[in-house]
Amino acid sequence: MSAPFGEADDRRSEAWDKAVREAASVDPESAASLSGFDLERREGGIVLLSECFGYPLRVEFPGPRIILPPPVDLFSLRMLALRYLKKADGSPITGEWVAYRDLPGGLFYAATIPPTVERPLAEAFGWAPGSLASVAPMLGGQLEDFGDESFSFKAFPRVPLLMVLHGGDEEFPPEAKVLFDRCCSHYLNTDDLKVLAVQLSVLLLRLSGKDYRAKDSSLWMVD
Repeated sequence: MSAPFGEADDRRSEAWDKAVREAASVDPESAASLSGFDLERREGGIVLLSECFGYPLRVEFPGPRIILPPPVDLFSLRMLALRYLKKADGSPITGEWVAYRDLPGGLFYAATIPPTVERPLAEAFGWAPGSLASVAPMLGGQLEDFGDESFSFKAFPRVPLLMVLHGGDEEFPPEAKVLFDRCCSHYLNTDDLKVLAVQLSVLLLRLSGKDYRAKDSSLWMVD
C-alpha cells in the first residue's frame, strides 16, 4: 500500500511505507482491544472503527487501509492512526492533564510547543470571547471547565488533548495551553503527540478562517 497523497516527498513516502508494514503485522482483534477501537467482521476481513476529531475513522484489514473524510483526511492523521494501532497497550485514560514537558522525553522539545501550537491559538481566539467555542465542536471538541474557554479533543480513542484559552484584556495578552492525558504516551511517542497537537491547532485556525501553516521544519508530517 503506497502513500495515498499524490506526489509525496521521499520522507513522507518512506515513513508511510514503514508505518503500513508495521501496522500490517498487528493482529486486528488484539489491536481493537488494546486501542479502544470498535471491531466489525466483514466479508473478506476486519474493520476497526472509531472517530478522529468527530469524524468517522475506518481501518480495514487486510491492508491496512485507512478511510477518513475531509477535513481530517490528512497525511499526519493517517500516519498517526497506523502508529497508534501499532503502539497501543491498553492503558486507560487517567483524567490527569499534563504539559508536553511532562511527557516522556518532552522536556527537551517543550520550547517548540508555544510557537507552533499555543501562541497561534492565543492570537487567533484570545481577543474574541466565544470564538474558540464557535469552531471547536466542528472537530468533536467537548466543553471543559478550565480557563476562560477550554475544550478536549480526541483524534483516537485514548489520546485526549485539552486546549485551554485565557482571554486577553487591557493588562494581559491572551494565553493558550495544550495539555495531554498522561496515558497518551502509551499510544503515541512524544514527537507524534507534538505533530497531533500542531495538526489540531492548524485545523482549528483554518476553521476560523486563517490559512495557517506550521513553519517548523521538523513538522514535515503536518498538512
